[in-house]
Amino acid sequence: MKILVLAPRPLWPVHDGGTVASVHCVRGLSATGADVTVLSMVTEKHLTSGISAFGAKPDYLIDYFTVPVNTAIRPLPMILNLLFSGEPYDLARFRSAEYSKTLRSILTGSHFDIIHCEGLPLTLYLNEIRNLTTSPVVLRAHNLEHTIREMMAATACSPLRKYYLSVLSRRLKKTETKAAGQFDAVVPISESDAAWFRSVAGNKPVFLSETGTNEALMLPEPPPESPRVGFIGAMNWQPNADGINWFISEVWPGVIRKIPSATLHIAGKGLSKGAFLPSGHNIFNEGEPDNALEFIASNHVMVAPLFAGSGIRIKIIEAMSTGRPVVATPAAVAGLPVENGRELAVASDPASFTAAIIRMLENPGLRASTGRAALSLVKERYDNASVTARLLEFYKKLKYGS
Repeated sequence: MKILVLAPRPLWPVHDGGTVASVHCVRGLSATGADVTVLSMVTEKHLTSGISAFGAKPDYLIDYFTVPVNTAIRPLPMILNLLFSGEPYDLARFRSAEYSKTLRSILTGSHFDIIHCEGLPLTLYLNEIRNLTTSPVVLRAHNLEHTIREMMAATACSPLRKYYLSVLSRRLKKTETKAAGQFDAVVPISESDAAWFRSVAGNKPVFLSETGTNEALMLPEPPPESPRVGFIGAMNWQPNADGINWFISEVWPGVIRKIPSATLHIAGKGLSKGAFLPSGHNIFNEGEPDNALEFIASNHVMVAPLFAGSGIRIKIIEAMSTGRPVVATPAAVAGLPVENGRELAVASDPASFTAAIIRMLENPGLRASTGRAALSLVKERYDNASVTARLLEFYKKLKYGS
């Protein structure tokens, strides 16, 4: 089966959750026998990405194309969009004549059985795709984008920001509702997102395909005399920045008062060495790690303090795949089949979040049992080979019938 994957980001380097989700899916489809070609946008957030990041096309892809697309937020176009357009500005920024040109060239030069779109920005190109092929076009929805903006609006302090995010959320919800009926199928990556798409998709198929991981192995802890707490996430994504700011100001002081030797290590895409972080004791900016799993394994406990999100938090799955316990907010674990106190700890306020971290740091046995339960869940539900094999079977039925 020949699949064309359209992505709003390059597939390398793999430094954020969205890229991890895309790469695992692409590699998994290829490993199960599909011939995969990828056309990726390279935005200003990924200027060092693309083919040059690794020197040559990976051997598991038939072809890999990248097109520079300027998605930078510009105040005047954003204001004009707000006043005179019903289109979400978050999506409008991904419209590119050059991307369209390359897409047309690929579709007129080759036949594909499935056109697989990695995210809502590709709705901008749906009509164009329809004019060039009769093959099924599928939306793989990493998130419910309108839900994220809605949650961000609920916690916004500025009335102007709250208003803008509310407008954006309504526009995105309208777009997502329309997309559910226009694509030939929707492939969400979390059960909660799948339930929403089923409620608006009419008779169009909605197939749940959660993000898998390629490895699940209990990795050794660092030395016990230096308790380490870690956070990893793309810092150019506002919910991550808001979450770690909240954690540093509201949670970390309580941890330090109880365990003065504890250290907090923050890493992620968009976080350069020396970048500004809120002040606090024993906080270290680790920049962008070369290997996310190695960074995760270098800590005793990982945290996911998010208050806006949808889909699945890929970094939580990665932490669980190493056997590391996670302390997370309810929003961060939404979509994950986990139980508080079993595979991880869930805390919704500063006091309970602080207490959960302290319990984990002071109790090696609790860390071990939580890590084992988390690892067991990952092996059972998030094995990438199994996840993508099921997705490929769904694509074959969508294309050829049962």
